[in-house]
Amino acid sequence: MLKKIEKIKTSIPLDKTDPVQMWIEEWGNQLLIRSENTDGQEGWGEILTAAGNSSTPYEAILDVLIDQILTSDENNIKELWNKMRRLTFSGGYGITTGAISGVDISLWDLFSRKIGMPLSNILGKRKSAVNRYASLSRYSDPEKAAAAVIRLFTEGYSSIKLHQSWFDTLDTIKIIRKNIGYELELMADLNCSMDFETAREFTHNVSKFELKWIEEPIWPPDDFMSLTKLNKIVPVAAGENFFSIFDFKRLLENDSLSYYQPDVAKIGGVTPMVEIMGLLKAYGASLALHNRPHNGWIGIITSANIACSFDGPVLVETPPNEIPSLFSFDGEMNKKSITPGGNGIGIRPTGNLPAPKNTKLLKFH
Repeated sequence: MLKKIEKIKTSIPLDKTDPVQMWIEEWGNQLLIRSENTDGQEGWGEILTAAGNSSTPYEAILDVLIDQILTSDENNIKELWNKMRRLTFSGGYGITTGAISGVDISLWDLFSRKIGMPLSNILGKRKSAVNRYASLSRYSDPEKAAAAVIRLFTEGYSSIKLHQSWFDTLDTIKIIRKNIGYELELMADLNCSMDFETAREFTHNVSKFELKWIEEPIWPPDDFMSLTKLNKIVPVAAGENFFSIFDFKRLLENDSLSYYQPDVAKIGGVTPMVEIMGLLKAYGASLALHNRPHNGWIGIITSANIACSFDGPVLVETPPNEIPSLFSFDGEMNKKSITPGGNGIGIRPTGNLPAPKNTKLLKFH
């Protein structure tokens, strides 16, 4: 029986790259969830507080959810997920499914720890390790961004994603390709910054540089038909801002994307991810699990467990660094892959986490 569900706000800053990146404070605030049953066993989850970069709206919904599911049987995860979703269905998606995510992840962690198995095994393990890619924050100019990429490449990272503004992404890519060629697997997140005509021109200009994908090129992000058109020019990735399995079904039916990017800390947790993975597998699609590349790591390692259960092409987004000592990780990780280990998710805080700081709204140009 569920005895306690705690909201834990913390601020774990980004590791500083060389050169130093932007958004260190904006990506340095996390909201974790700790669930405990009456036997004293615990599970951990994480919420990506993407809406306004603030935990406040998520906490308000969590208060309602926690009040409704405490004293429930923690083993009935799907039943509890349906209850939480029905309680919040008139609130749509986004913040509501984000709040559910943290609770759901913690329940899966608790359940799999309790029976003494890794989460990947519970989900039907297909592989022991999954590929990771280093996802960078933003830099003030193309030269700094390219310098950071080149340094990380020399350190052993072989797959890297940019978060530059749309108007300097192309210049950044040109510098990178000129200096280290095409051995590096390179991606660019455009953060929903362009209208269709601008995006179409950009895709034609960038196509010769052989990116693995361009991510969320257009505003609004759910303009499926425009995504389909752009995906015929260059590989397009998206998915963190789609929350329904029916959205993913429409995308798949129209061949709108080359890489599908659901986020376990936004979409509602592990429970809906299992259904979406089944749909992606049925269509033979590639899965690239989205994570905000900060130092929360619980969501990331949850993604690694999920990825190990996916029988198809898959990779996981991570920060460009190792796991900080604030966490105990039972698996193994190098600059190219993650091997989950231990029972449950296989990661937990080691002690007191840093106190939360004031958040700032991310500015995308």
